[in-house]
Amino acid sequence: MILVALLGVFGAANGTAHSQVAGSWRLIHAANPNSGADIISIVHTADTARSDFELAGLMLQCSERRREVVLVVVTPFPPRARPGVTIRTDSEEWRFEARVVSPGAELLLPAEATSLAAGPWQTAHELAVRVSSQEQSFGGVIPIDGLNAALATLAANCPAE
Repeated sequence: MILVALLGVFGAANGTAHSQVAGSWRLIHAANPNSGADIISIVHTADTARSDFELAGLMLQCSERRREVVLVVVTPFPPRARPGVTIRTDSEEWRFEARVVSPGAELLLPAEATSLAAGPWQTAHELAVRVSSQEQSFGGVIPIDGLNAALATLAANCPAE
């Protein structure tokens, strides 16, 4: 559902509403397929001119416990895969082990990535992303200008955490 929302940001689909936040960030309210609270996220698509097709974009979402950083990919990973993710700005680089979220097209990054989004990534204009696993390897660039405003909008729309 979230992948459909991310890739379909130019038109509402299946109970999904979205609006422009800051720069090219989009706020998305999607119906929860498990009949729970709506899924609320902000998304930014990858720069298609500088990215492999498999990298769709970056999503920051509300969860029941905390805000989460998720990479959205086109080709799903097997459920037990633990792809390595390297994210780089002009001045720093971070390495993570991602957890695959069913049905496999979302890669949940650890809580450290959420702290980075609220901190050091605020001064970057883009993130260079590399995803590697036995199944596949790809990378690209995700522009993140307006991240601060996008996070503020997400916080204002998330249920109390």
